[in-house]
Amino acid sequence: SNTSLRNLLTKTKTTPPSSQTPNTIYEISCLDCPAKYNGQTYRPLLDRMKEHERCYRLNNAVDDTTDRVKSAPAHHSLTTGHNIAWNDIHILKSLPSRSHLDLTEQAAISTRKPSMNRTDSAPKCSTLWNPILPKISSTFRPTDSGILFPNY
Repeated sequence: SNTSLRNLLTKTKTTPPSSQTPNTIYEISCLDCPAKYNGQTYRPLLDRMKEHERCYRLNNAVDDTTDRVKSAPAHHSLTTGHNIAWNDIHILKSLPSRSHLDLTEQAAISTRKPSMNRTDSAPKCSTLWNPILPKISSTFRPTDSGILFPNY
């Protein structure tokens, strides 16, 4: 991009803070073991992180009616006694639109192999995409989300 003084002074679009970024692939880590979780959200990242943290805080990681895990990081912490790195959440990739979230998340899970993820519930993309998943993963640039939870 052109970094002339004119372009710098006339920039009209502001970039939202990373915690407000939608269409994001993110990674949450355990502080007590190598376990990680890779997930996606089409909403602002902070909204999804608040849900994960709330599931942990309220001991509500599993939906009682469907027996479905609502938050793998919360479930990991509640079942092992381990601590989640709530203040060290990383954005692996921000996407311009929602349409590539499933494929990009599948690339993260298949190449990074985060142990908190349940591979049976990951988005199902055609196996025809498998040869390019490593190429998609090579574009990941983990960056700090800037999200801070005061109690951790």
